[in-house]
Amino acid sequence: MENNILITIISDNNLEYIKKAILEIQNFEKVDLLIIDDGSDYNIFNEIKDFKLVKCISHSDPSGYGACLSAAFVFARDFNYKYLITISPEENGFIKDIPNIIDNLDYGYDIITCSRILENTNYCKINENTLDIYEKLSINLSDVTAIDITDPLSPNKGYNINNIGALELTDESYGVLLQLFIQSSYFGYNIIEIPAESGSSFGNELNLYDEPLDTFNIIIEAEKYLYDKGSIN
Repeated sequence: MENNILITIISDNNLEYIKKAILEIQNFEKVDLLIIDDGSDYNIFNEIKDFKLVKCISHSDPSGYGACLSAAFVFARDFNYKYLITISPEENGFIKDIPNIIDNLDYGYDIITCSRILENTNYCKINENTLDIYEKLSINLSDVTAIDITDPLSPNKGYNINNIGALELTDESYGVLLQLFIQSSYFGYNIIEIPAESGSSFGNELNLYDEPLDTFNIIIEAEKYLYDKGSIN
């Protein structure tokens, strides 16, 4: 393996965005691109067969965001990548997030998370109910981790694979990102939140749940007992 950075995109019936993202990412040097297709209606292998340098994993049935993220971690570790970067191709500015993530990983952070709230010029246009859910979720997460994250469910993130081997991510939904922060706090990983270049997809993940705040708070409550920061020697 020549490249030590793996960029991963989760494909979920968003082929138009996937193809556009491939064209943008292939201009980066020293990175590999992995598409994880989560049971989309199309055959991802046929759709991207002309992009010879793209690696692909396909789930025959939808497994959930968390399952796809775990698959990305396994792939990155098995093939000895140094950094894993996950991005949403539906974020218009995602391509600008990539060098910012890499710079902060090079600086020494273990996990970089891009906030769609910080420095978002369209903040005033965001649905108030969505903002309220995120504010309460961030407060509850901070109570457990003692770290302040404004946008914990943001898909644009970077990981130093060599430094975060103790993580055991089991949730198959977006709740996996809450596990990520709670466990990272427990193990003492260095996390930084930076502004995302776009916030166009902010809140979309909440549409997957009837009661998103209750669903995510249950995950936080369960996880905090498994990883009680006060129990660290």
